[in-house]
Amino acid sequence: MTTLSLFGLLYLLNLSMRLLVALSAFIFHFSAYAFTFAPTTPFEKPQFLPVEQAFQLSISAPIEGQFHAQWNIADGYYLYQQRFSISGPQASHLHFAPLPTAQDHEDEYYGKVMIYRQQVRLPMYYDIQLPAGTTIQATLHYQGCADQGLCYPPQTVPIQFKVPEGLTTTEADTDPSSVTNAINKASTTEPSVLEPSAAQKILTDLQDNGLLQSMMLMFGLGLLLSLTPCVLPMIPIVSAIVIGTQTSTTEGPSRFRGGYLSLMYVLGMAFTYAAIGGLVGLLGLQFNLQAKLQSPLFVVLSAAIFVMLALAMFGVFQLQMPSSWQNKLTAFRIQTSSPWRASVSVFIAGILATLIVSPCVSAPLAGTLLYISSQGDALYGAFILFVMALGMGVPLLLVGLFGPSILPKRGDWLEDIKVVFGFGLLAVAIWLLTPWLPLSGHLFLWSALALAMSGYFVHRAITVASHPVRWFLVLILFLIGSVQMVGGFSGGSSPLQPLQGIRLPSNSTTSIDSLFDAQIGSLEELDQLLANTDSRPMVLDLYADWCVSCKTVEAILASSEAQALLPQVRLVRVDVTDNSLANQALMKHFNLYGPPSLVFLNAAGHPLPQLALIGEPSKAELISRLKRLQTPF
Repeated sequence: MTTLSLFGLLYLLNLSMRLLVALSAFIFHFSAYAFTFAPTTPFEKPQFLPVEQAFQLSISAPIEGQFHAQWNIADGYYLYQQRFSISGPQASHLHFAPLPTAQDHEDEYYGKVMIYRQQVRLPMYYDIQLPAGTTIQATLHYQGCADQGLCYPPQTVPIQFKVPEGLTTTEADTDPSSVTNAINKASTTEPSVLEPSAAQKILTDLQDNGLLQSMMLMFGLGLLLSLTPCVLPMIPIVSAIVIGTQTSTTEGPSRFRGGYLSLMYVLGMAFTYAAIGGLVGLLGLQFNLQAKLQSPLFVVLSAAIFVMLALAMFGVFQLQMPSSWQNKLTAFRIQTSSPWRASVSVFIAGILATLIVSPCVSAPLAGTLLYISSQGDALYGAFILFVMALGMGVPLLLVGLFGPSILPKRGDWLEDIKVVFGFGLLAVAIWLLTPWLPLSGHLFLWSALALAMSGYFVHRAITVASHPVRWFLVLILFLIGSVQMVGGFSGGSSPLQPLQGIRLPSNSTTSIDSLFDAQIGSLEELDQLLANTDSRPMVLDLYADWCVSCKTVEAILASSEAQALLPQVRLVRVDVTDNSLANQALMKHFNLYGPPSLVFLNAAGHPLPQLALIGEPSKAELISRLKRLQTPF
């Protein structure tokens, strides 16, 4: 048994014992929980909790401009949706945001009603701008009952907030004259009530769940993110690592070795995300290491490295240290096992790929970072992002485990596979350069890549063996390359929809820059815009040259549906490409982690957090908010 196999076996045994212990604790915990809350028998008199224990209320303000009232509801108890209200001298300015979805209930006291169980979190907004330090006082009303026949009297709780420094409070999505309208509005299906964005949903889920539920949520989010551009560019890298570290040219890598190397890569990725989560929890949203690594020089150097690695896969040259260095490390190599050296190298590759290849801010990740920054807990932030990264790494582990068994073990096809992975590394280089290229420029690179692959398989089919699979690949790659080239000449912008420029009517072509009324990069420039007499509401589009997902936002804004609505708003581009101190201050002011994000302000210049879109939005999300912005706030 090799050293690697022995190490891997011991590691797997240790991991299995840890999982067994964790599973046993999990089963014991929930068994105890079930016995503790077992229902009473018909002969027992029900024991009711005091109202403050049945409905545990807490008031917090985790996000600027938004206060929250949260009830943790004991099992067997519920709160009425229509019984929430606010009173007091300042109550006319304090409103609920659209209330969370409630469940139907047939009540013995009120008939058919809407209720909340387990937990309910109600966001509240202030509709006027107040100076920092202003105290907001009001009285909160609510009422609940128990399933076993007790209905508590209506409860009144005095609440008090203090406006923090730098807080710009906002108007609610309700009629300012009545909080009852907000409650009635939340219980109906009016088109003006917007669904929360993906980032807001994740933020709410994390706030409402415990640690175990948050772990499960984050692992599931990681699995979903594995199908996005955050992870897909890493698959060629892992594939190249697996196929490129084989010990001979006639035998492919074993499943165990492929899985082990993929695991080390995923652990490098997971520890990087954990470090980011810890630093965000410690320093807040102004920390953004990935953005700091997206300067043009750094991106070009990174792309050049991937090109060199691809050329090495093609056999143009061999990557090795100078002979003098190799001689100095001979003694160390004798004492240090090869598996350990490979493990460290692949672990570092996972770290670098996470920081360089995947600088995207998806909606789920943005919501998670917002919650981490609001908690100020570095350990918690590191832990949940570590779990999320493990979910993201599942496809990479599958590539490492099952790739070797699918790939041919010997023969000419093994050389073809190595070259294909080399082209995959070139694809990563193109992906890195895409944000810095002209709108259609990257389509020509994708075309060149596909045509080069087609030419390679023509050469192999002629000189090695004329196999139907090779000729099929020649045809498919030639068609892809041709379509990408036509798309580039016709003004296309997406490699997935290269012919979009041909399908659009000539009179609908709109310059992206012409859509924006202004471009800013600091709070001072924003204040100057707000000082203008323009009474239209404002949309701030957070953008960076290195942000791939920002191209999606541009495509939505250039659509005919958006263009019909844009004249009624001021569209302002917030360029944070340089990630300067002024850029960071502006993002911190609106509680943003990075692009793409969209912030909406009403005609008075007050932010509307209930409309904000963090991360890459869908077309429906953005269009619905532009429509909602047409009505007065």
